[in-house]
Amino acid sequence: MSNTLPLQTSARAPRTFITRHGLGWTLAAAALLSGCQQLPQPPIYTTPALTAQPQRIEAGQSVRLSWDAPLGTSLRMSGLTATPPGAVLVRPAQTTTYTLGGPAPSGAPISASITVEVQPADAPLAQLRIGDQPTGARIAAGFLGLVQSQAAGPINARDGQLLRNLQNYGGGPLSIRLADGQAAQARKLFAGLPPGTVTLETARNASDCPAVQAGAQAPQPGLRCTLAQGTDTALDTARSLLDYAQWGAAGVHLQGGLWNAAATPQTVAPRYYGMLFFAHFAGAQGQWLPLQLESSAQIKAWAVRDARSQTVRVAVINQEASTSGTVAVQLPEGLRQAVVTRLGSSEPLRLAGQTFDGSRDGRPIGTAYGEILEADADGMLLLAMGTHSAALLTLTPQ
Repeated sequence: MSNTLPLQTSARAPRTFITRHGLGWTLAAAALLSGCQQLPQPPIYTTPALTAQPQRIEAGQSVRLSWDAPLGTSLRMSGLTATPPGAVLVRPAQTTTYTLGGPAPSGAPISASITVEVQPADAPLAQLRIGDQPTGARIAAGFLGLVQSQAAGPINARDGQLLRNLQNYGGGPLSIRLADGQAAQARKLFAGLPPGTVTLETARNASDCPAVQAGAQAPQPGLRCTLAQGTDTALDTARSLLDYAQWGAAGVHLQGGLWNAAATPQTVAPRYYGMLFFAHFAGAQGQWLPLQLESSAQIKAWAVRDARSQTVRVAVINQEASTSGTVAVQLPEGLRQAVVTRLGSSEPLRLAGQTFDGSRDGRPIGTAYGEILEADADGMLLLAMGTHSAALLTLTPQ
């Protein structure tokens, strides 16, 4: 018996120690948990920081809308066909409220709005009325062309993609005019392109494009001419192609190649943006529509209708270097909405918000988007035009 009591005492002592300290740990953990529960919870992200720079403009000027959003957020800006990440350039013709919305990663709705105030001009730069019945011939298939000289070097894979871009937008197969002795080389270089993308012809008997004046006599059937160098800017290229196509030429070849070899690093030549703008406009060889244009400014306009989809495309170019404003456009019957894609003249050049600067494969960089404009009850809409810029309106029947 004398050995029993010490053994019992020894066994109880550790249990008492553990119990006391276990209770202390439990209380400490409870206090810590209570403190954590009292910490403020992070706010649910529902309002992105949407800004407009500037927020007050005169008609014809542009505005940069920018915002921040957490990763994984998919937001849409009202009035646009697509929303680039983080920022977009718009050119409202009248005071407009832009709303950015969409779901947050948590699922909570996000929304923010900002109003851009537009000081209207005393009068529009131009009044434009679009007819609804085609009166002219269709734009010739294969109208777009290039002159490929020995000095321009071989046509590589990037060139091939640039040519595909032109065809994909409906400009039709391209015609490449070659110097004598290049045909065999070119057939190898174009072997990877889809059939019909490019037709080859020699430069023999090639004629320069004559000057086209208002009321000029229609060209001889099948006339394909070469546009002399000097038409190197994007807007000049677009305007020349539109003029010669409306005149009735079967095709125009541009000299100088696709790349701006003088630039470092090498960039896509400005004329290419003008060719791509024309390809957007031409569609599936659209048929010319009549129009009435009244303007005291250097404004030009062209319109075609796609016979397959009945889509109407209107190209407007403001040649003024220091005058911006609006063009009042009277739409054809049954058309009340326009999607506007823009071609500017500032660096870097952009068409529909995309640029080829930095492109390694001939594909444009950036999100393509257009501004959505609504006509009033009478079918009239206001189109804002910046200085020395071009706009393409796409009107689709509802």
